[in-house]
Amino acid sequence: MNFLALPPSWPAAGLNWKSMALGLSLLSLVGCASAPPSPTHYMLPTAAGAATVYPTQLVVKVAPIHLASHIDNEGIIMQLNDIEVYQAREHLWGQDIGQQLQQQLQQRLAKDLPNATIVSKGQTVARNMPVRELQVQVSRLQGQFSGDALIEGQWQLLDEQGQLITQQPFSVLTPLTKDGYPELVRALGKAWQQQADVLARELSRAY
Repeated sequence: MNFLALPPSWPAAGLNWKSMALGLSLLSLVGCASAPPSPTHYMLPTAAGAATVYPTQLVVKVAPIHLASHIDNEGIIMQLNDIEVYQAREHLWGQDIGQQLQQQLQQRLAKDLPNATIVSKGQTVARNMPVRELQVQVSRLQGQFSGDALIEGQWQLLDEQGQLITQQPFSVLTPLTKDGYPELVRALGKAWQQQADVLARELSRAY
């Protein structure tokens, strides 16, 4: 017996989330006797824009995003209360979410750092050029019962020899203005872009 996904429209804020959690349990029982709806797939919105190219002064290698195991899945995650999380079955990522996050991060860094060359870790780069490696771990990527989108984790910046330069935790909370999974995905995309801008400011100090 599978749990149903959250309904297409779920409360943004101020509604009774306890009643909603109870409703999910009841819906799961009904779902045993009915066919599940076709899943909907989502992609993070792209808002980086075209990058302006200047002479390269720094190479930034972006490592694959490391995701906590509970979010490294197709289903979009909702936190129902202080201890319960729910993985949607009918509202899914249209592409591996770790790949989406890395692509979005590299696009945003390329826009914000016109004097830097942004590449994926493992790509060949020009010699005699300062190199920094950016590693990002994401521990939360979800909707909140408070009606917000939340992204949390930690980032690290390494030098050319792989020695740690600095590391910082991050937490970005973006309120939802409307109900529904599409709005949640847009809010998660906005939160990730905000964090990318923070990382760009930190990297700008490297050259």
